[in-house]
Amino acid sequence: MQSVLTSQHYFSEDIFDLEKEQLFKRLWNFVTFRTLLSLPNSFVTREIGGVSILIQNVSGEIKAFENCCPHRLMPIQQQPFGQSRMVCRYHGWVFDGAGQVKTIPNEDELYCFNQDERNRLCLSQFQVTSIGNLVFVNLSDNPLSIDAQYSKELQAQLIEVSRHFSDTAIHNNIDVNYNWKLNYENVLDHNHLPYVHPKSFLPLLRKVKNIEKAQESISKSESFETLLTLSDQSFSSTTPLHIESWPWHSLVDRYGPGDLYYNFFLFPNINFISLGGIIFLAQQFQPISATKTQVRFTLTTAKEKKRIPALPAILRGHMKAEVEVLLEDVKFLEAIQSNLHLHSPSVQHGQYEYRLAAFGNTYKKLLKGDCLW
Repeated sequence: MQSVLTSQHYFSEDIFDLEKEQLFKRLWNFVTFRTLLSLPNSFVTREIGGVSILIQNVSGEIKAFENCCPHRLMPIQQQPFGQSRMVCRYHGWVFDGAGQVKTIPNEDELYCFNQDERNRLCLSQFQVTSIGNLVFVNLSDNPLSIDAQYSKELQAQLIEVSRHFSDTAIHNNIDVNYNWKLNYENVLDHNHLPYVHPKSFLPLLRKVKNIEKAQESISKSESFETLLTLSDQSFSSTTPLHIESWPWHSLVDRYGPGDLYYNFFLFPNINFISLGGIIFLAQQFQPISATKTQVRFTLTTAKEKKRIPALPAILRGHMKAEVEVLLEDVKFLEAIQSNLHLHSPSVQHGQYEYRLAAFGNTYKKLLKGDCLW
């Protein structure tokens, strides 16, 4: 089965510009855990489709604005996350909860705006929605329904699993030298585990042999020809997992029945996982350019039943382990990227890779502006 994507889809800056317009500015984009926006004026900043976005708790409501002061185009919030009023630090302009300029120091003496000019001094605002504790932003003037991107069944799963999030999380960003699609395709491909992660991740999986999982996938009625709509591209899976028991596990509100690896693939660039309903991790493959990606980690534990003094160390330990697994992938994905050129041969997918084929098919249709919902 030959991929519909060519090597240019992984290194062309022209195609990358098209992705920003037809993919990331049309679809709902995951931005953060809602639990991290619980405090007044708490915020996160993200870049979506080349646009800097500010997501802020405004009097208990989560709102999204372009992170750009209309005066001199300075970012309102300059850190990736924090707690601060919407104040431009360059000249002290203060914005209200609607994004409208509220006060300007020495306005009458220095600026002399008429009323119409002042009314236009506001931050561009975008649509925000949440699926449980997962927050999404859409940059379109006419956003598609979130139900068109993620099925109601999948949303119900995400609502339930994210209900168990702790209020404490840890972040890490890793810059890598390959196209973002390579990383998303990598997490869709279970067959690389014995070869890339034989000592780190594979030993945690139990009672599942690689070939058995491949045969199970092939035997399904699904194929890339049947996965035609946008919502078909996002799905969940579970795999038996061996988790070493630690005393702190009994101190949290664990999700699910037992030792399972929960995997949620959220098109176009999110892999959300849970280790045994105890640890929750969002991996976002954020494009920087056609050949550079930032892998963004947000990791939290299940909600504490009582205070766990060692929680910061627990979070750091799990983050370290997740980064180590990623770095094992990175050396392979960077090697693939370095091997791509204008005349590279087409990728040949085996039958078990029907999800990768469906991803490529959907991605290419969206680039053409097709409506798949």
